[in-house]
Amino acid sequence: MIYSPLQNKSGFSTIIAILLTAFLTILSAGILNLFMVENKMNHFLSDGVSAYMSAEWALEYSLLKSSNHREGFSDIITDSDKESELLQSISSKKKTSISSILRASDTSYTGTIAPGNFELIPLFYDKGERIQSSAKNPNKDTSAIIKTISFIVSQDGNLAWNIIGNDSTGKTYGIAGTGGVNQSFGNDSNAYFKKGFSKQINTNNLMTANTQMIDHFLATYENNYLILSNISDNPITYHISGSDGFTLPERSFIASSTVGKSKQNIDFQENRSQLFDILKYSIFNKQ
Repeated sequence: MIYSPLQNKSGFSTIIAILLTAFLTILSAGILNLFMVENKMNHFLSDGVSAYMSAEWALEYSLLKSSNHREGFSDIITDSDKESELLQSISSKKKTSISSILRASDTSYTGTIAPGNFELIPLFYDKGERIQSSAKNPNKDTSAIIKTISFIVSQDGNLAWNIIGNDSTGKTYGIAGTGGVNQSFGNDSNAYFKKGFSKQINTNNLMTANTQMIDHFLATYENNYLILSNISDNPITYHISGSDGFTLPERSFIASSTVGKSKQNIDFQENRSQLFDILKYSIFNKQ
């Protein structure tokens, strides 16, 4: 059989056409895939921005709730709470999951105080009023103060401590003392030191010093604050516990939001001791 040059050219053109078509198909598929990937990335980034804004909403709302309550107010907002639905409605048009955790009180805490520094621990906390699955009433005048009846503090160094409180007229009183290694203090039955010194300035401007049981002081006065001061040259680690609970010297906020497949968390911590800096000087009582 004899093939003409025209037949050879026709077969070659067919091969070129097939290869060109395959190339264009692969190129189109690649461009389409690139477009789809970029589109997904844009949606993911957009969802990420929305999730972060929603988490900020939750954080700001938690700060607002805490400002309407006393020290130690803790709160948890979950998807089953009405407040979560409210935050979702104002933060994003997409399906959003929003939650937040405010931790400001506990029954046990371990901290470290740098040389020359102090920490302040309110010996009470605001339990609040739960009105939803887990979230609490955000309004003012809904506080429920739980007083710390007993506590014990242990430490690995020499700590100076002071407890101040108010009587029914608003006058401030205080007792002070020290605690060292293997010398815990508090009004717990296992405490080594269970009393402190009460320094008073009478009407004649004369200072007198008396001893007073910590247990009696806590029972007599309200709004009691424990101030721990590191008067040594080294950091001191301490541990405080109390079955009734107390306010932590540092409160933490964790706000979370999920939009689509994007999740954002905002973790915020606040040292409350610095807000009451002047209280560390309250070691004298005036009659």
